[in-house]
Amino acid sequence: MNNKYNETEHLIEYVIRHYSYLFTRLESLGFKAAMADEKAKSSSSTMAKKLRDKWGAENNPEVVEALSEGYDAFKFAVYTRLIKEHKNEIFINRCPNCNKIVKTPKAKQCPWCFNSWHEKNV
Repeated sequence: MNNKYNETEHLIEYVIRHYSYLFTRLESLGFKAAMADEKAKSSSSTMAKKLRDKWGAENNPEVVEALSEGYDAFKFAVYTRLIKEHKNEIFINRCPNCNKIVKTPKAKQCPWCFNSWHEKNV
């Protein structure tokens, strides 16, 4: 993710990062496999093999299928399910000044406009 604000990208990343406890087992395995694959790309061949053997998708046809349309499509599908099934549990924290998504559900400072609401009751 770059520093330019993209509402959709930030929303998906925010929900996935802060509400991973709502993932299904398959979704958790999918994210672990994608992370292992990313780490394996910059590792030695021995380490890459170990990462992919332990965390990769190759040994699990369900994970292979879940990631078959690519990592971005997988993330979007997970995000969509979470919003649909857990909309009352997910809080999207937005800056009261610029309305952009901030870093965490408890953040009180905006990385975009630098507004701070630490002392305010918002």
